[in-house]
Amino acid sequence: MSSRPHLPVLDDLVAQIDPRTSWTGYLIAAGTVLSFGLALSEPSASSGLGFFARIVFWLAHVAAALVLFELAQITLGRIALFERLPPLLLVMAVGVVGAILFSIFNLLLLDRIAFLVGDLTDVEPISIPGLMEELRDSGATSVLFWVLLNSPRLIMIAQQKDAAEAGEPPSAEVASIQPEAAIAPTGASRQLLDLLSRLPRRIGTDIVAISAELHYLRVYTRGGEALILMSFGRAVEALGVIPGQMIHRSHWIALAHIATVESVGDRFVCRLDTGLELPVSRTYRSRLRAALASRDHQRVLQAAERMELGPKPAE
Repeated sequence: MSSRPHLPVLDDLVAQIDPRTSWTGYLIAAGTVLSFGLALSEPSASSGLGFFARIVFWLAHVAAALVLFELAQITLGRIALFERLPPLLLVMAVGVVGAILFSIFNLLLLDRIAFLVGDLTDVEPISIPGLMEELRDSGATSVLFWVLLNSPRLIMIAQQKDAAEAGEPPSAEVASIQPEAAIAPTGASRQLLDLLSRLPRRIGTDIVAISAELHYLRVYTRGGEALILMSFGRAVEALGVIPGQMIHRSHWIALAHIATVESVGDRFVCRLDTGLELPVSRTYRSRLRAALASRDHQRVLQAAERMELGPKPAE
């Protein structure tokens, strides 16, 4: 009985574009479906073009819009004025900014690609009135499209919040957790407290790992996991007060929760004490070894101190 050969690079790629678990994959799938739907329905913007030309036309427009909206989401999510907004309002604000950026990009470039539009469509002049025309034609639709794309995850976040507000008591294990970084809310830990405040109470606050899903963040704790609206870079900065290590461009782990680091074929996998397994990229392997060596050295010193401070036997 033969089995499919193990190809780490292919496995990683599949994981990155799987729309069921990956936000990137979800955007690719949604953008592709929308582009083909627009090409088949033949709106006025692409009327007169052949079917293949319409597909290219709409793929270019949808892909550009998604990239610009995602950049706007990540950028605004790191600005204090916006990061305090509820998730839905933040996504709507990003929709407005993204619609403006897309209208400018469309006006300056996409409408002027001769091999796509030729003489079949009217090109708006590069001017303020031309920009207003672009916003009038596509602004509201673009904002609605972005909100609808985010709606499944926004609903998930709202459901997590509803469960927390319902007063669901945490388990004994979760209730006993006291993160050392959250004890003293000084300057370095304020960002961490902001992150912790976004987590549902049922999963506790003892963070084991975080994983990036572009502008969304998957947070793993001893009590479970939750999805929040926060950029990975900002979360890593917030977690700087906890001994931890990036092991991949999309994964950060708390050193205290590492159980083993194992080699699986050509890959390195970090197994945490909750059973969670995350890949370790080649870039971060040496840093992880050094961090683990430092952690183990500190544990030996702490154990020696406890032995010295322990009760002396009676003479």
